[in-house]
Amino acid sequence: MNYKILKPSICVLLLLFIGAGCEKESFEIADESIVVDNRPGFSIYKTSHNYFNYVSIKLTDDGQPNAIPGYTLDDSRIKVDSNGNITPNFRWRLKSGYIVDKETYFDGVFTNITIQEYVEYTTKNIGGWPDDLLLHRIKDKDPFTEFYYTGCLNCPLKEFTLGEINEMLENGTIEEHFTRLK
Repeated sequence: MNYKILKPSICVLLLLFIGAGCEKESFEIADESIVVDNRPGFSIYKTSHNYFNYVSIKLTDDGQPNAIPGYTLDDSRIKVDSNGNITPNFRWRLKSGYIVDKETYFDGVFTNITIQEYVEYTTKNIGGWPDDLLLHRIKDKDPFTEFYYTGCLNCPLKEFTLGEINEMLENGTIEEHFTRLK
């Protein structure tokens, strides 16, 4: 048997098996033609971990849950696919690695509650989550590594496509249109 060929072949096969066994997260990049506007506002951010499908809430100064979403099956802020999978319809991934979000603000915290679990709970229990349950499910109180915001109620309407936002992030002009909070 020719060992000069066998050894490299085994190494190549091992590397192929190792590579095939590694699970890689696949992220669906949003349609760049989606339009978002500054009324009432939206955020662009990066987080320390992947919180895309997780519920964010706010906390009051004394640490109590506040600004708790009321996601239900008939809520336009969520999408339900043909398999029953529930995902946000208010949060989009950009190709630049940022998230555009119409629900989460700078002082938001992320829970370990998926949007799927949240909707299933509110459907089953006909109501929102109790404060004490939400408090125990907070995963990250300081999730943002970068955070930009634009918003107002009584200002001129500004609309942006997700593609335009990607371009601003890539060419460094994001702060000409958005306020950097972190």
